[in-house]
Amino acid sequence: MKILNLHGFMGEADNKNYRALCDIISPDDIISPQLKYMETLPSKLIEQLSNLVDSDDFIFVGQSLGGWYADKLSRKFKRPCILTNPCYYPHELDIISNSGIPAEFLEQYREMSAINQNERAYTLCSDNDTILSDNYSNCAMLSEQVVRVQGSHSTIDNVGEHISELLTSIQNDSMLLFLGRGSAFSDEHNSAFFVEDNELILIDCPATSYQKVKKMKWEQYDNIYILITHTHGDHSGGVGTMLQYVWFASYMKEKVTVVAPSLEVKEDLIQLLMRIEGCEKEWFNIIAANELDKNWFVAAVPTTHVKPLEGKCFGYHLNIHGNNVVYTGDTATLEPFEPLLLCNSFLYAEAAYYKSEVHLFMKDMLPEFIRLSKIGVHVYLMHLDVEKEIKKMIADTSLKLARLYE
Repeated sequence: MKILNLHGFMGEADNKNYRALCDIISPDDIISPQLKYMETLPSKLIEQLSNLVDSDDFIFVGQSLGGWYADKLSRKFKRPCILTNPCYYPHELDIISNSGIPAEFLEQYREMSAINQNERAYTLCSDNDTILSDNYSNCAMLSEQVVRVQGSHSTIDNVGEHISELLTSIQNDSMLLFLGRGSAFSDEHNSAFFVEDNELILIDCPATSYQKVKKMKWEQYDNIYILITHTHGDHSGGVGTMLQYVWFASYMKEKVTVVAPSLEVKEDLIQLLMRIEGCEKEWFNIIAANELDKNWFVAAVPTTHVKPLEGKCFGYHLNIHGNNVVYTGDTATLEPFEPLLLCNSFLYAEAAYYKSEVHLFMKDMLPEFIRLSKIGVHVYLMHLDVEKEIKKMIADTSLKLARLYE
């Protein structure tokens, strides 16, 4: 993890955020440049800052006007940002607009200021900020997570503790990254991935996920695994194309290992991939879950979903970076997974706004999800049919939507 720390309008590179960060991670992993806001066009400064981002593990931290830039870089690079009393609309702030800054700069701030929410933004908003006195409403509108804290505009009480907590939240939220979190009728179907021991592990591979995976730097990984939960098209429909792409695009040096949750599903997948998709046997490996010997894998968990696939629908119990992770897949019940949910476990559970017999109905499940979160389970929701409505339902809870990769 690397940090790019950006100070406020009249601030210094060696600001309070920087000193707090140095107590959390190595200063060698922190870049904190002195910024010339009065002399540099915003678009040019973003370009300069972008040139400092030389890896895909950066987190952007920004105070006040630096928060405006951190938010822009977060959106550009699709990486998290931590914002402390961010100035989302610099052109409206007197201390900036009356400073003698060029009118061209102000106009560009006006044109480029955020109008939609950044799901990767984590914000600290002071309760006694006299510079941005009504900032909370802007923060709540434009940041995924906002924490009210004590302090003034440039001095947040115990800022190091708050930033450390947000870095932990960022790490937790990135345990599994999702290539899509929608249900069968959504534009992007549900699928997730994680990396362990330089292996790329996908959970399901619909066609919409394949389109994103092929843009990743998948060649860097030693092995690629695809864990299949069940054979519905919105979960397995992209597997055949994925196998062919990796095999030919890697000049026949890479093989994908398809992991079926059971021997019965393995036979179904062989028929799907070889007799229907036309994949050659040499293009891939296929095993049942009970044949998989990996530290990150614990077990396939049988569950109930649809009658035609009775006995063929599963979730997964995983060990990701030493964390207990439970992934339900598509399920009509949480019962098979509940014994696995200990304090500090991570639960990725499907959630449906519309009631049916084959999915977890959010209205009924909300009290249970909240109960689990209160005993220390990190609950993330996925396979969403009406994301907007489910997001409203969890607005005042500790529940979260599964984090999107892109």
